[in-house]
Amino acid sequence: MDANSTESDRRMPPWLTATLAPILAIFSCVLYSCNGELLQYLQHNAANGGHASPMLNLIVCHLGGLMFAPHFLFWEPSNFSGMNVKRGSLLLAMLLMGYNYAWLLSARFLAISLTNAIFQTSTALVYLAGVFVFHDAPLAAMQLIGVGLSLAGCALASGALNLHREDIDNVGSSRELSLGIFLALCASVGYMAYQVMFKYLYGHHKNDARFLAHVGAWVSVWHIIVMLPLAGLLHVTGIEELQVPHSSLAVLGTLASACIASTVNVMYICMVMWGSSMLLPCASAFSIPLTVFLDMLLHSVVPSRLEIWGHIMIVFSVVLIMDLHKALYRRISPVIQQKKKQLLLDEGYSYNMIGA
Repeated sequence: MDANSTESDRRMPPWLTATLAPILAIFSCVLYSCNGELLQYLQHNAANGGHASPMLNLIVCHLGGLMFAPHFLFWEPSNFSGMNVKRGSLLLAMLLMGYNYAWLLSARFLAISLTNAIFQTSTALVYLAGVFVFHDAPLAAMQLIGVGLSLAGCALASGALNLHREDIDNVGSSRELSLGIFLALCASVGYMAYQVMFKYLYGHHKNDARFLAHVGAWVSVWHIIVMLPLAGLLHVTGIEELQVPHSSLAVLGTLASACIASTVNVMYICMVMWGSSMLLPCASAFSIPLTVFLDMLLHSVVPSRLEIWGHIMIVFSVVLIMDLHKALYRRISPVIQQKKKQLLLDEGYSYNMIGA
């Protein structure tokens, strides 16, 4: 057996990656929502214990790939083609940090609900990339309706359309409002660019789990080599103070949140590579109603009727974009046809009995 066949045997079969992608999407939604609940708990119960500054918190959350470093950091794939992994992973690390940090900065100037609503425009951007770049998303009426439902549903569910004039006035000047909207749009574009670049650069290695671990390890290493000194530079220049949690609860909670976030980031990489272009944005959108459900269950926070309709629209948008309605029809169609045949047979039997 030659080296090429051995390398091919170690790759994950396409049917397995296609099966794992939607399963990871479901688990990522659950973990993302649970992490939100954990952060809420820390905000209310560990406020006096300090908290990590935004950039430091993001860096810690993006270090999950280090668990692959001992085995895969210097692993070299055979028959490799494409951008050098070190340079490509640096670009991915910059995009990953960039869009997350832009989202956090936007939330300083806007209500989080409005930031979320603007950020979900990434659904439309990724859909366009899927149609014209990767050709794995059809330019079909149902998908277009699904994208429209996702955008409208996120706007309703986030409460952005319910903002009163005083809520907007509390944001500050119109300049701050414009800056917040611009940063949210930058986060949306960066989120799309991260997915597109990851799949464009290394999509042909998507079935090699070792290669994904190799890239993930370098993305985390670049966060230590580049992003951590950058956080120190922001501290020295007075742009953002570098803060670390100091109480036991705050430290443990921050580490637990970082572990969950790192796990979700690893899942995101697998979803981008193994699933369709629309799987990750759909999972991101679907986490919004799931988070609201947990708030209702744990905190008795009931959304308004308009927000409930927004969540329903998000669920239907995921069904349409991912063609789940076709899969459901294929499953129930044989049952319907069998029922029709049985009904026709029963009617024919009754007609023969009457004629006799």
